Amino acid sequence: MTGFAAYSGDASMYEVHKFMVLDPFQMGYFIEQVALSAASFGVATSDIEAVGQALGSLFNYRCSPKTTVIKAQGPQYQSICTDQSCPLADNAVCDAQPAMDQPLVANATLADGEGRNATGSATMSGGATGTATGTATMSGSASGTTSGKSSATATFNAASHAAPGLTGMFATLVAFLAL
Repeated sequence: MTGFAAYSGDASMYEVHKFMVLDPFQMGYFIEQVALSAASFGVATSDIEAVGQALGSLFNYRCSPKTTVIKAQGPQYQSICTDQSCPLADNAVCDAQPAMDQPLVANATLADGEGRNATGSATMSGGATGTATGTATMSGSASGTTSGKSSATATFNAASHAAPGLTGMFATLVAFLAL
C-alpha cells in the first residue's frame, strides 16, 4: 500500500508477547481499546468489527499453529493469549511452540500462591535503612557503602517504557487487511 513502509519488526507476535502471559480478559481489553480508538477517529463500525475479528482470530487462541500474517515473512507463531485460561486453538500445537518461561512476580505481596514470586536480600550496615519496591521481574545486583545513619530508597517500574500507540497499531492492521 502506498504511503506505508513495509513492516520490518519481529514476524512472530508470540515471540514478542510470550513473556507477558496474557489472559482472555487482557486480550479483550486490548481489542476493545483498539475499537474505541478507531471509533474516536470516525472509522466505520463494519471496519472496526472486521479488525476486531481479525485480532481475535489471529492472536486470541493459545497454541495456534504457525500463520502467515505478512506474506514476505512467512508462517510464524502468532498466539498472544498464552495464559492457561485462554481458549485452545482447534488445531493446537502447544508442544511444537518454543518454550515459554513463566514470569516471576517482583513484589512478593503480589504473588499468586503458585510459586511465582521473587525473593531477594539486602545487606546494610552502619545504621542505614532502606526500602525497595518493584513492579517488574528484575535480576542483577547492586552494592554500595554508607556511613553513619542514612536512608536509601529505590523504586523500579518497567511500565515506564514507551509503547507504540493503539492508533499506529490499528493503522498497521488496516493496511495489512487492505492487501
